[in-house]
Amino acid sequence: MSLIVETGTGSTDANAFWDVASVDAYHSTRGNAAWVGDNALKEAAIVRATAFLSVSYQWQGYKVKGRPQALAWPRYGAVDRENWAIGPNEIPIEIKYATAEVALRELIVPGSMSPDFVASEQVKREKVGDLETEYLNANTSADGARPVLLIVRDLIGNLLRTGAGNVLVGQAYRA
Repeated sequence: MSLIVETGTGSTDANAFWDVASVDAYHSTRGNAAWVGDNALKEAAIVRATAFLSVSYQWQGYKVKGRPQALAWPRYGAVDRENWAIGPNEIPIEIKYATAEVALRELIVPGSMSPDFVASEQVKREKVGDLETEYLNANTSADGARPVLLIVRDLIGNLLRTGAGNVLVGQAYRA
């Protein structure tokens, strides 16, 4: 497998938001010792991370090349946390950092960000003999089965169409 890194053109065949060398540098700077191994495994983790980020969120704006564009970014009509416009030929650094964070989890446990979900296997209450346990947040939906990486949510929350989820927050625009 080889990475085809999106360069901001809206490529129809890109499969990665960031390259291995950049993800290596990101994790090295942060002391993430678990980001080790063969480059082919790292590339596969980056491809899975990119796919996860591309399809699992509703982003602000619209793809620059519409449906033919392979990945969710680049986009028209997106702004950053401070309401600065993100150029239509730009992959935001927040997306690159999020790719590195998700890729780390995918390298350690491939497929961990997109686990299989079988509703009939979900348990809310369990009783074995006299011992009974009820789980606080039993997975009742496929989305509930996905891990939530708080660092990723914090990195990309401002780029999502619905914002960070706080209905009391409005939008302001820079003139």
